Amino acid sequence: MDMSLAWAASRRNLHDEGIGACQRVRIMALAHFADGEASRERIRALFHSPLGIYVSQAQREGCELRLEIDTASEDLAFTLRTLKRVMPEARVEGIAPRVFVHRVGTRGAS
Repeated sequence: MDMSLAWAASRRNLHDEGIGACQRVRIMALAHFADGEASRERIRALFHSPLGIYVSQAQREGCELRLEIDTASEDLAFTLRTLKRVMPEARVEGIAPRVFVHRVGTRGAS
């Protein structure tokens, strides 16, 4: 799995210092499987694991599975470790702050 726990640790340090802190993060991951049955089995295992509650979107097309995982920034390291354990074929394509559009306009209105 392509990911960097060092990146997660550095984000944690920033969060602890209050610099660039975000409450939620999105993890985008992609996994390729040998056949459709293998992808169905892996997605079943994923949704029956502790990580299943964090999956906000899953899209399966043939032997490819795209995941979007929504988690708290404090849980990022746990989420990445669990994803590696449950779905070792997955490759993390990106980690980004979760932005809630309806809250963007109200941040400065206090």
